[in-house]
Amino acid sequence: MSKGWIKLHRSMFDNDLWTAEPFTKGQAWIDLIGHANHKAASVWIRGIEVEVKRGQLAWSELTMGKRWRWSRGKVRRYLAMLENRGMAIQQTNKVTTILTICKYDTYQADKTTNETTCNTTGDTTDGQQTDNRRYTNKKNKKNKNEKNTNTGAAAIDYSSWPAMPTEQVFKDWLASRRKAKATHSQTAMNQIGKELRKAAEMGISVDECLAEAATRGWRGFKAEWLSNGKYQQNGRAGGPQFTPDNDDTSWAEGFDPWESDFKDL
Repeated sequence: MSKGWIKLHRSMFDNDLWTAEPFTKGQAWIDLIGHANHKAASVWIRGIEVEVKRGQLAWSELTMGKRWRWSRGKVRRYLAMLENRGMAIQQTNKVTTILTICKYDTYQADKTTNETTCNTTGDTTDGQQTDNRRYTNKKNKKNKNEKNTNTGAAAIDYSSWPAMPTEQVFKDWLASRRKAKATHSQTAMNQIGKELRKAAEMGISVDECLAEAATRGWRGFKAEWLSNGKYQQNGRAGGPQFTPDNDDTSWAEGFDPWESDFKDL
């Protein structure tokens, strides 16, 4: 029974039996589908022209509440539920609420689809307009954000870097930057590339630089932060703060005061 569809004439929604009692949630859903535009059109609300595309309807919360005999709070909770389930998307402006029925063509066209996104589609065989806006329900937001982040990282040109890090180090470093809300722009990557080249000249690899940055949660990177090896994180969000080592006598290596070190003095 879950496959296929039936035709309902729009006049059914004006029948007194349809509106005789407060609507159920299922009845309200059918009511929305039945009143959505089958082609793009414009409506005038309080002297303002509002464009309503295929699969959309311009109903305010007050209009829905009055028609369905619901409180405004119940209408809001219902619309939020539809959006969470990926069934409809609401866009509220100063004039009214534009409600987009997800997968409208699944219900109102001679075709089916397995898409999970919310599309308002026209441009069918009868010459209707197409709106390819895509919406994603809240359950897919995490995957969408991860996809966008990976795509943004791949679009950056890293040719200014002396070498590319290993995959795992690079992923950890990107995750650390996202957590620190650091800008991942071409300009920022070019600047980091300059510092990585300085570090490479000191014999420090790109993997070592990014691994240290990821471990310490640095928003940026400076080669000088790794030039000593004896540093500690300061209390601010910036780089490390160097501290002197009183036990370090490496400066005196090779110095013998009893030899000829002072012969020219």
